[in-house]
Amino acid sequence: MTHLSSLLPKLPNQSCFCAMPSGLNFLSVTKAKTATHAVVILPPFAEEMNKSRHIIKQCTTQLAEHNYYSFMLDNYGTGDSEGDLDTATIELWRIDLAILMQKIADWGFQSVSFIAIRFGALQLFDLLNLHSLPLPIKHLVLWQPMFDASRFWQQFCRIKVAEAMASGEKTSQKQLEQQLEQGQIVEIAGYPINSSFVQSILQMESTFPAVLNNSLLSWFELSKLDNIALPVQKMRDSLTEKCLLHFNQIKAEAFWQTSELAEANKLIALTINQFAGAE
Repeated sequence: MTHLSSLLPKLPNQSCFCAMPSGLNFLSVTKAKTATHAVVILPPFAEEMNKSRHIIKQCTTQLAEHNYYSFMLDNYGTGDSEGDLDTATIELWRIDLAILMQKIADWGFQSVSFIAIRFGALQLFDLLNLHSLPLPIKHLVLWQPMFDASRFWQQFCRIKVAEAMASGEKTSQKQLEQQLEQGQIVEIAGYPINSSFVQSILQMESTFPAVLNNSLLSWFELSKLDNIALPVQKMRDSLTEKCLLHFNQIKAEAFWQTSELAEANKLIALTINQFAGAE
């Protein structure tokens, strides 16, 4: 059951709506026995988020057993939060996240950890590049991360291209961008997209944050391949030079894009092991 809170002066013990600068946003909360260590989930984008919710919930439920209190903010214009994407920008999302970080510190937590999924990795790096956190970072976990904002936009455009092809029409990323430049709103996967939102994505500060230099970072990649794909290898090698990287490729389905809801039991188990301090 959810309740409405405008300022969240007290630590919520259940999911709730909270007023942020962008608007009224939904905050998913998984309570732990103690309020010492917080985990912030940075979810994937659009339909990928919907495909991931059940897996995130399974993970946060298990994290609670290890006394990790979890929070996930639905970005304005997505999920159960109010608004539409044509009134959102990455800047607004970043401010909302920074406020959530401060709230977590005000509630008395001693550390914050992150699980960033797909687009969430871009959002995490963008946040850490532009804001100082009020708490020390305990764990950093990436699930199938995206590291390039322009590539993310390219992949999102492909959804619209595929939709057009399925209806016997043709379009391209270039045509979509021309429509946006002309002030049109383009609907992709049911989300209204405008030029301001796209430009804010392309301007994300998604380079590896200096604050994470020499930190422990866990990266879990899901693939049906026996070998590690070349782009993944290159990024892995690059990160190895900057941080203490724990990389693990799991042979499993891409749960964020399957037609039916998929499971990710091994991914969850390995993530819990990282938080619990197991090898």
